[in-house]
Amino acid sequence: MKSNFKSTVAQDIKRIHFVLTYAIDNSIKVCQKINNESNLNKEYKQGFINYLNSLVNLFHSHHTVEDDKIFPYFKESKFSMPYEDLAKQHEELIPLLDKLEDAIKGINNDFDNQLKVNNLRESLENIQSLWAEHYILEEQYLNDENVARLINLEQQAQLCLEFGKYAGQHINPDYLVIPFILFNLPADEREVMAEVFPPVITQELIPNQWKEQWISMSPFFLINN
Repeated sequence: MKSNFKSTVAQDIKRIHFVLTYAIDNSIKVCQKINNESNLNKEYKQGFINYLNSLVNLFHSHHTVEDDKIFPYFKESKFSMPYEDLAKQHEELIPLLDKLEDAIKGINNDFDNQLKVNNLRESLENIQSLWAEHYILEEQYLNDENVARLINLEQQAQLCLEFGKYAGQHINPDYLVIPFILFNLPADEREVMAEVFPPVITQELIPNQWKEQWISMSPFFLINN
């Protein structure tokens, strides 16, 4: 375990919530841009598809680690939280994410079809509404003040790495989704979030071996907007 780990359980969760929220909002704006522009190049189109697919995968991986690890841990610890309501919201998001995946497939080779672009935007907006309700409710309970009453900082650092490792097993493809996470965060938050991942990923794979695969997403990253 890294002795100088800077994060907490609540802060790590909040960072992922930030990435998902930003990416949804940003993707809606990109849909509006697509409808107002023509002659978008192939790399831009592929980058947006990769960005959207990374968004979907991060949703699934994040909710998997919450359902399998985070919520059970806190429930067993008698931590007060509306577990049934949060689990129900996870379930309600699944068909919306399925529709988003279908909309992504629909636009993949047909960016000029305004109806398909509008369908994609509407799918994102439907998720946006339920997602806001969900993460706001969750953060009312899973915040630093509440969690600190139950777990000290050393234990939280260990849990952050444990939860991060489990989430990483469900990230696919890692060469797209991990850059998607890190580069949709402000610089100071990105630095802390990077500690969850092995150094070989942040120092070697992302800037070198993986770069050719994720670079097409760069116009959509927070780091470039």
